[in-house]
Amino acid sequence: MISAVVLAAGESRRMGKKKELLPIKGTPMIRLVVDELLASSKIDEIIVVLGAHADEVGLALSGIIDERLELVGNRRFSEGMGTSLAQGVSACSWGTDGILVVLGDAPFFRVEDVNRLIDSHSHGAAIVVPVSAGRRGHPVLIDGSYRDELEDLDGDAGARHILEHNADRIVEVEIDDDGFLVDVDEADDYEAVKDGIGGK
Repeated sequence: MISAVVLAAGESRRMGKKKELLPIKGTPMIRLVVDELLASSKIDEIIVVLGAHADEVGLALSGIIDERLELVGNRRFSEGMGTSLAQGVSACSWGTDGILVVLGDAPFFRVEDVNRLIDSHSHGAAIVVPVSAGRRGHPVLIDGSYRDELEDLDGDAGARHILEHNADRIVEVEIDDDGFLVDVDEADDYEAVKDGIGGK
């Protein structure tokens, strides 16, 4: 079983408005992210972690009837991304084999690349990260054996320390499209991608 945890709880302080709700070609980022994940038959469940502006983010996902989708709240979202990841992982089905960590404000990954990460994990990789020209991005797939560590996360570092402490277990998957590297943090970033990139 593969679980995807979508982090959509942050306050978007640098942007000044909720990033996951900003439209790309007319569709909220969070909707694009979830739709792309739902396009993968290799993902068994999708946990979206809500926090700031939870009602609006939930509304952006209204109408999706796929039973794989579940929304969970994180009351501690203001304490950092680590709390949201921990909350999302705790909501995953017991015994999940791998946890795909997905950013709710990074909608430019491709389903075929997600599938490649999952395939790499199924062949024995403990931690799988996408890479383009030496740069790592998201989503990142972490083996279910790290569940306890993920559930204990706190603060704003996310899963970074898990990757740092297990560098020898990371498998990099080279991706021929660098959309997954796009980081939308500030208004200028958004202006550059609001009409889509690379055909998306």
